[in-house]
Amino acid sequence: MALYRLRSSVRIERDPGGALQVVDPELRRVLRLGAHDGRLVQALRRGATAAQLAKGSGLAPGAVGARLTALARLYLLQGKRAQQRIALGAEAAAATHGASLPAAEAPLHWPAGRNPPRHACQGTGTCCGATFLGPLLPSDRKRIVSLTFGSRVRDSGTVRLGADAVDNRSEVFEVAHVAGRDHVGMARGNDGRCVAQGDDLLCDIHREHGAAAKPVACRLFPLRFHRSPAGIHVSLILACDGYDRARGPGAAWPAREAEVRALLAEGAPAVRVAAPAEWTAGVPCAWTDYQRSCDQWFDLEPAEADGRGWLAAVMAGAAQSLAQAWAALAEGPDIVHPSSLAVAAASLGDPARAYDPAAAQAYAASLDARAADLRMRARDHDAERLTDLAAGVRAQVAGCGFAGARQVEPTARRHAHDVVVNDLPAFVAIGPVDVGLRALARRLGLVEALACVLAQRAGRATVTAADTTRALHVAYRSEPDLAALAACEAA
Repeated sequence: MALYRLRSSVRIERDPGGALQVVDPELRRVLRLGAHDGRLVQALRRGATAAQLAKGSGLAPGAVGARLTALARLYLLQGKRAQQRIALGAEAAAATHGASLPAAEAPLHWPAGRNPPRHACQGTGTCCGATFLGPLLPSDRKRIVSLTFGSRVRDSGTVRLGADAVDNRSEVFEVAHVAGRDHVGMARGNDGRCVAQGDDLLCDIHREHGAAAKPVACRLFPLRFHRSPAGIHVSLILACDGYDRARGPGAAWPAREAEVRALLAEGAPAVRVAAPAEWTAGVPCAWTDYQRSCDQWFDLEPAEADGRGWLAAVMAGAAQSLAQAWAALAEGPDIVHPSSLAVAAASLGDPARAYDPAAAQAYAASLDARAADLRMRARDHDAERLTDLAAGVRAQVAGCGFAGARQVEPTARRHAHDVVVNDLPAFVAIGPVDVGLRALARRLGLVEALACVLAQRAGRATVTAADTTRALHVAYRSEPDLAALAACEAA
């Protein structure tokens, strides 16, 4: 076993509750440690020998390597990896500090690829029936409570957000509790539709007060923004039922610059991409290297709509980059950074390998249970989405996909291809590159499998655009569940 040391710049302290924590000034963070890791870092700080580490931490000798790997992924150990991460972090901080433009003034980067999807509103009303219609900005709430609109809105009331009472109309707003925080959105009826949506599926706020009166979240959909050191990256949320029809009438992306900048100026959210990036946890990646890789991946895009083959090629390239980075930064035989990119790429060719069957079936059963509970509360709209999601997961486990379908319409294939076009530039926001690529593979697999299920339900041998449109709607409205499914991934 090699000799390992804790980085000299970190401090080991106890929090007010008595738990051990690491204070890391260079990376500007505080990490709370479990009992075993706490004893291990104390032993490392004392300069324990390899033989003493297991004894000092209370871990079995075979488990020490796994815990050292975890500490190395957090950049707590001295070595080339931590030095590069600190240097890249300082470089990124200096770059963003020196060019800290407001979001509305930052450079814009439009969807890439040979034939990126465009968008122009088709009036389908899909955006008014989401699982959560928000979050609303304070300016949105203030404006909306001053308006009268719609036949579905009747009484007045108060919504309570944490400790603050906000004079809002409770029939207009609803509150979602996410990650310990309250978020306000437009209220939905039992049919899942926004209370401001008229019977013609169009927005009463828009009809009675103009488009500018609608919440920013409503005007933003289906656009989404990510902010990186290079600027604002624009892409689409493919849950919009009309995006496939919008390819023709949709204007060229640069023509939408004024619209995008106006939304950013009003406070439209832009998820901040991690800088520096990571190839995988504990293996840092310079932003310029990440951008160069993205350019190379888009060069791989096939002329025909083949998202599956393209994504497999991207994964192979990313795995090679990761292997090269790991070889340059490897330190100590006990620290390993296995990547599951090879497993994820294999599951693209064989969807049955995407998940551990027992774990995925158990998760699908939990989705069905949640759907049953929602039906009891007359939330049929959300229940239907969860039922379809469960069916898609089961179909993936069974090996369903376009490769086994008898016939797939060209537009349906284009939809699957667009999943990769839209999500590839943004996946690094999910976390390390390999995590994002695996998440992208799960989404693509779900869309194909569920589309096949929907075609079978309808008694058709051909997977149509209507099938993939519904599958996209389910996938993009189920982000938390798709993230949770990562725990069911095949080993």
